[in-house]
Amino acid sequence: MNDNADNLRPILYGVSDYARIRKTNAWFVDRTAKIRDLEKVSYALFLRPRRFGKSLLCSILEAYYDTRYADRFDEFFGGTAIGENPTEEHNKYLVLRFDFSTVSKAVSNVESDFNDYACRCCNAFAVAYADCLPDGLADRIEAAPDAGKKLNEIAIGLKGAEHKLYIIIDEYDNFTNTILAESGLKAYDDLCHGDGFFKDFFARLKAATSGTEAAVPRLFITGVSPVTMDDVTSGFNIGTNISLDSVFDDLTGFRHDDLRAMADYYAPQCGFDARKAMEVCLDWFDNYRFGAEGATPVANTTLVLNFFDKLVRGGKWPSDYIDENLRTDYSKIKHLILSDQKLNGNFHTLETLVSDGNLSERLVKSFQARDIAVRENFVSLLYWLGFTTITGDDLGQPVFGVPNGVMRQIAAQTFTQTYADACGIDQRLPAVNAGMRRFAKTGEWGGILEPLLAVVKENFAIRDAKEGETAVASAASAILISAGGPYVVTREREANGGYYDLAMAPRFDIAPQIAHAAIIELKYLRPGGRKPTKAALAAIKAEAIEQLDKYCADPALAAKWRLMAVEGRRSNASRRPRTLQLFNLSTIQPAQAEGHVHLHRLVLVFEGGDCLLAEEV
Repeated sequence: MNDNADNLRPILYGVSDYARIRKTNAWFVDRTAKIRDLEKVSYALFLRPRRFGKSLLCSILEAYYDTRYADRFDEFFGGTAIGENPTEEHNKYLVLRFDFSTVSKAVSNVESDFNDYACRCCNAFAVAYADCLPDGLADRIEAAPDAGKKLNEIAIGLKGAEHKLYIIIDEYDNFTNTILAESGLKAYDDLCHGDGFFKDFFARLKAATSGTEAAVPRLFITGVSPVTMDDVTSGFNIGTNISLDSVFDDLTGFRHDDLRAMADYYAPQCGFDARKAMEVCLDWFDNYRFGAEGATPVANTTLVLNFFDKLVRGGKWPSDYIDENLRTDYSKIKHLILSDQKLNGNFHTLETLVSDGNLSERLVKSFQARDIAVRENFVSLLYWLGFTTITGDDLGQPVFGVPNGVMRQIAAQTFTQTYADACGIDQRLPAVNAGMRRFAKTGEWGGILEPLLAVVKENFAIRDAKEGETAVASAASAILISAGGPYVVTREREANGGYYDLAMAPRFDIAPQIAHAAIIELKYLRPGGRKPTKAALAAIKAEAIEQLDKYCADPALAAKWRLMAVEGRRSNASRRPRTLQLFNLSTIQPAQAEGHVHLHRLVLVFEGGDCLLAEEV
């Protein structure tokens, strides 16, 4: 760590223990004012993508409501919004907390492991509150033979009692999602339908909230998607799904002012550019919107903390912004887009997202696992998982797009890895990555084009001809995005009133000396007809050049990419294109002035999977 940073507030990446965060004065974004709003909902379900601060939120609620922490209220909440104006319910409850992420994901022992874990939680509850439980209740809880009966004892024993119960369940669907993804629908159904133990647990939980002076007046549950809740409770019919309520759109996650405050705090003493850090956060971790299109944009909590932790401790700019734990989380979705090692309809939905950059469907707030294959359900699942966010509106129907750079890479990698698993096609990522790095230094295209065109051709060869254009576009974009390197690869971004097909935007954060960038215009011809004449190809190329001229005249693009000024630009008619042979390319010298980038404009024309034209213009 930088010597000047020794006295800085620590960044406790991966820590969800609120007491520890307060004790060490670690960086913390205060959302405690929202507790007052949460109290308006007795039984709440709160869904957010993985690693979005849900567990820390549960820890905060436990510290706020638990009677055991009444004498530590100032320690935990002094200086916070709720500490300045607490509600009457603070430190008034017995808290029973579960974290189902600890339950085994192996089908063979998930039931016994769940029961053992829930029993331990109930027994610990009996010990912790023995002095304030009704006479004999602690003993009855510990003597009950299984978790369901222990929960029943708690519910019956506290009905009408002085102290009421606040139940907190974190990651309610963690193990069920894994079982669904890795073991299939039948194994999942056995847990959540019929006489499944998990459905039985929620039935007992519902009973604890029922009747006069019920034992459980408050319940807070977190998870990732509504699928399991719909399966075990027929749509959480004992409470309210607050996940899309506007008042809670920023209950977790970092707003722009939070990001700015963090960058401004650490930058002066750690020697990095605060504005540059802010730009990285906005480009790579931000833009999740939970609710309507106008919802507050928030960044992924764990990704932001991981980034600043590396930046502050390491004293240098991190080269990779993807948290490996997050990558592992999202790798599980591969199992939902393969059926018997064959690509299914869900794969094609993901392919459309990678290829076109957006999807438009109705947002489904509740559906069962057996209906995931329905397109609108799978599109909604991608939203709940964090693959997409709401980016627009199409006549009252939401438009979903990939929120940021991290999710673009994860979506593209999921696409290419699934494709490789199903079809046995080499992804060639190392070769494309090496080609990108060579292009960044010299402007030479061959190292990128040769493997890229091979992947497109192989991808197209086993696809339905009706999917031709999508197959070409998705294969090209996915291989470039997945390869990484010193570029942010984007699709269908606005530039000067139009939308370019593909771009390789320089990443100055990790490669400040990068000398080359590119915009690629893709054109597609259906195979099977007459071969296009030279005149037809020339007309296609002229159209592509006209589009590229428009995009490249965008002053905002020039400023952001630090493009070199091009003097004496020739007209389209007199411009001489540079044909991109796959070998023996002529090399363009890197820009001499630091921070100045040469923009390359590439036209690729495909007939089916065959590339008829590859020229720099």
